[in-house]
Amino acid sequence: MVRFIMRIALMFFAVTLALPLGCGGAQSSPADSGWSDELADPSMQPTEWSENPERKSADGPTPITAPPATQPTEMRVRHDLMMAKEAPHNANCSCLSILVADGPTDSRLQWIDAPPKLETDVAVVVMSSKGIACPGLPADTTERPSISGVERDGADVVIIVENLAAGKPVASGAVIPKPGPGGSVYVKPKGPKVLYGRPMPGNPAGNGRCKVR
Repeated sequence: MVRFIMRIALMFFAVTLALPLGCGGAQSSPADSGWSDELADPSMQPTEWSENPERKSADGPTPITAPPATQPTEMRVRHDLMMAKEAPHNANCSCLSILVADGPTDSRLQWIDAPPKLETDVAVVVMSSKGIACPGLPADTTERPSISGVERDGADVVIIVENLAAGKPVASGAVIPKPGPGGSVYVKPKGPKVLYGRPMPGNPAGNGRCKVR
């Protein structure tokens, strides 16, 4: 009888111990709690930024929205510029009439669109071969003079002229920096085969350059 009572007591004790474990497992079960493995993964938890995109941290960096104080002037060759018909077309370099204007609104310049706004430290160069005799140039040539680039040589500014094949856009003008103290504006041909831009007789320039200002 005593053994029977002890056996019943042991069974009751075992059942009592098992009950909390069973309840705890049911409380933490994803199926019973409504949680999924995806939501339980810390890496998948939503962050403050995704919950409220408009909210910004007070400790974050301040974005730079103010524009620069001054905008740099773009100095380059121009395909939208030519010499005005009313401007004098007198050869001052071989096969070319070249002039240098201090501003884009000079009446000797003709722009396809409105003249651009430029700083005061630049000049505008334009050239034309219309009506200019060019000894040695074949009458049936399809090549035309075009400004290929601008170089600085100390205080001097040098404009480079090339032969441009038909079908390519001609650059008849350029925005250039003004020469430095004691400097001048020169033109030189791009290579020995180019007839345009060579110095004229009496031109004081040397090194194959033609002084225009």
